[in-house]
Amino acid sequence: MGSLHFTMISSGSRGNSTLIWDQDDIIIIDFGITLRRLRNRLEEINLGMGSASLFISHEHTDHSKGIPYLARSHSVDIYSREATLSALGIRDGYGIREKTAIGNFSITSVPVSHDAIDPVGYVLKWGKRKITVVSDLGVVPDRLIEEARGSDILAFEANHDVDMLRNGRYPLQLQKRILGRQGHLSNDQSAEAISQIASGGTRIVLTHLSQENNTPEKAAATVRSYLENREIAYASLECATQELGTPVYTLETD
Repeated sequence: MGSLHFTMISSGSRGNSTLIWDQDDIIIIDFGITLRRLRNRLEEINLGMGSASLFISHEHTDHSKGIPYLARSHSVDIYSREATLSALGIRDGYGIREKTAIGNFSITSVPVSHDAIDPVGYVLKWGKRKITVVSDLGVVPDRLIEEARGSDILAFEANHDVDMLRNGRYPLQLQKRILGRQGHLSNDQSAEAISQIASGGTRIVLTHLSQENNTPEKAAATVRSYLENREIAYASLECATQELGTPVYTLETD
C-alpha cells in the first residue's frame, strides 16, 4: 500500500511541466520551465530529486526549453520518440515506441496530431491507477480515448474559446494554425473528448489554456456544462495555470 502523487508545475504557452511520483520514482513530463521553478515546487511539496525520468511530448520550446539546464544539474534519464530526441539534439536519450516501464509505472506514448515532428500524449498506469497527460493536439484520435478511458486523473488540453480566437487580435494565419487539425483543442472539442473518457472517479484538469483566447471560467464552464447535460459523472474539475500549475493530487494505491 502506498501513494501516487500528481502536480502540474506550469501549463500554458510560456512553459509546461508535470510531476508524477511514488515512493521510488519521479516521472517528469515535459520541461519547458526554469530550474528555479522546479526547485521551488520541489521545496513546496517537500520532495527530493531522487530517481527521475523525463518524458518529452514534443520538441516545441514551451515543452522543452529547460531540458539542457535540467540535464546538466541533475541525473535524469530522458525519454521520447527518436525523431523528437534528434530534433532537440539529445544524443544520450532513450527512444520510445509504445510502452515503457519505470519502476512501478507503465508509460504508454500515444501519437497525437500537432505541428511537431512526432508528438505524443502520455498515459501512465500504476497498478489499477491511471493518469493521462496530453496537450497540443488539433483532433483527438480514437486510440487516445481508448487508452485514457477511466483515468483517475485526466490532464487534458482546453486551449481556446473559438469565438474569442476568431474575434481576437491573432492574425488570420495563426488562427488557422490553432484551429487546424495539427493545432490545439478548443473548449468544445475538449469537452466532447472528456465526455468519452471520464468516469465517476475522474479528476479532470484542463491544461494549456490560452491567456489570449480563453479564460479558466469559460473553459471550466464549457466542459462542466457538456458533462452535466449528458449526466456524465466525474470527481472534480479545475484549470491548470501558467503561474501556479495545480495543487498536489494524491491517489491511494493497492
